[in-house]
Amino acid sequence: MFCVNRYIVTMTNWEPNLAGFAGPRYLAIADALSDDIRHQRVAPGTRLPTHRDLAYRLGVTVGTVTRAYAEAERRGLIGGEVGRGTFVRPDVRRRPEMPLDREAKVEAGEFIDLSVNFPTPRANDALLSDALTRIAARPGIDTLLDYHHHVGLPRHRAAGAQWLSEQQYPVSADRVIVTAGGQHAMTAALGAITEPGDVVLAECLTYPGLRRLADFLRIRLHGLAMDAEGVEVEAFEQACINLRPKAFYCVANMHNPTGIIFSTERRKALAEVARKYGVKIVEDDVYGFLLGTRDIPPLSTYAPELGHYFTSVSKSMAPGLRVGYLAIPEGALDGFAQVVRSTTWMAAPLTAEIAADWVEDGTGMDLAEAHRIEAIARQRMARRILSDVQLCSDESSYHTWIQLPEPWTPDGFALEARMRGVGISPATIFSLTRNAPNGVRLCLCAPADRHLLDAALTRLAEILHDRPNSNFGIV
Repeated sequence: MFCVNRYIVTMTNWEPNLAGFAGPRYLAIADALSDDIRHQRVAPGTRLPTHRDLAYRLGVTVGTVTRAYAEAERRGLIGGEVGRGTFVRPDVRRRPEMPLDREAKVEAGEFIDLSVNFPTPRANDALLSDALTRIAARPGIDTLLDYHHHVGLPRHRAAGAQWLSEQQYPVSADRVIVTAGGQHAMTAALGAITEPGDVVLAECLTYPGLRRLADFLRIRLHGLAMDAEGVEVEAFEQACINLRPKAFYCVANMHNPTGIIFSTERRKALAEVARKYGVKIVEDDVYGFLLGTRDIPPLSTYAPELGHYFTSVSKSMAPGLRVGYLAIPEGALDGFAQVVRSTTWMAAPLTAEIAADWVEDGTGMDLAEAHRIEAIARQRMARRILSDVQLCSDESSYHTWIQLPEPWTPDGFALEARMRGVGISPATIFSLTRNAPNGVRLCLCAPADRHLLDAALTRLAEILHDRPNSNFGIV
C-alpha cells in the first residue's frame, strides 16, 4: 500500500505581516509564512485561512494566495486536502525547505531539469516544413484562421478517432472532441461531469495538474491506496460506498509518478466497481503509446458508457502542437462542447491540421515510436547508473520512480539534488495525503541529449552514496 491518511490539526487566524518582504506578493506571502514557522509564531499542524479569506484580509486576489500556497507547498512547508483545508505540515521543523530557483547554488548552464515530463525533441525542421507546405497548398487554407465548432473540424475529429484506435480505444469520430492538449482534455471532462463540491477519486499519488484543476473547479479529491497492480479494488469500492464520488480519475499506463502499469485484471475489476456504483471514469492515457505492441486495452474499454478517455499528441509527437483528443460516451456532446467554449472556445485549427496530417500519413506513429525507443535507451541508462537503488518504472516510460534509502527523505533529497544542479520531483507534490511515500520522480526524457542525462544521473548517484546534510532544516 502506498498511502495512509492521518493528521491532527490546530486552528489559527494567521495573517502574515508582509512588511520587509520584497518581490511579488505571492512570494512575499510564502516568505512570511516561512519566517513565522521558523520563529514559532505558527505551529506545525496549524490550519491556514482559506484562499478567499486570506485574499480578502490582505487585499490581494484569490489567485495570488493560490500561488503563494503552491509555493509554500513546493518548499515543503504546507500540505492540503481539498475539502479539509490547508495545513502547516506536522513535521515541518524537521523538513528541508525547498529553495527558489534563484537560490540554487548552480552556475548558469549547469542546471539539468528532470522535473518536467516532456519528450526529447524528435520532430525536425524538415517534417514541420513539409507539413506546412502541404497545408499551404490546399484550397481554402485561410479557413483555418476562422472560428469553428468548439469540438473541432470533422477531419480533425476523424484523425482523433484514428489516433485513439491506435491506442486500443476504437471510437467513432462523432464521440471525439479536439482539445488544446491533455490538460485541456482533462478540464473539459471534469468540467462537464462535475459540479462544485463533488468528490473525485484518484490514485493517492497523482498528477499535480489534477490538484490544481480541482482547486479551479472546486471539487474534492480523495486519494486511493495502490499496490503493484494499480489502485486497490477494495479501497475504490469503499470510497464509492462512503463518499458517493462523481468520477474516478486515473493514469493506468505508465502511472504518473510511480510508473506502474495497471494489470488487465485490475482494470476489469475497477471498471466493474465503477459500473456498480455509476462512477464516471476519466482516463488519462497520454503515455499509452509507449506500450508499443503490447495488448493492454485502456480501463475505459471495460465500461465505455462511463469512460471519458483522452490522450495528447503533445507527448507522442511534439509538445508545441498542443492538441489532444477526448472520447466521450454517446449522446453527451453538447455539455462538453459548452465547457470547451468556456475554456478556450476551440483548439487551434492550424496545429490540429498538422496533427491530422501526421496521423493520416503515419508520421505521428513514426514520431511516437522514435520517442519510445529513446525512452527505452534512457531507462537502461538510469538502471545502469542508479544500480544501487530501487527503481520503479516500465522499460519504455518517460519517467522513473526512485524508492529512497534511509535516512533520505523526498524533500531532503530533492533539495540536495537542486543544490547540485539537478531538478527532480519529490513525492510530496504528488500526494493527496499527508504521509507521502519515501520516493522521488525523475523525468528521463527531459534533457535534450543523453550526455546531459548521464551527467544528471551521475550526480544523483553520488548524492545517494552520501548522507543528508543535517544543516538543511528550516530552523
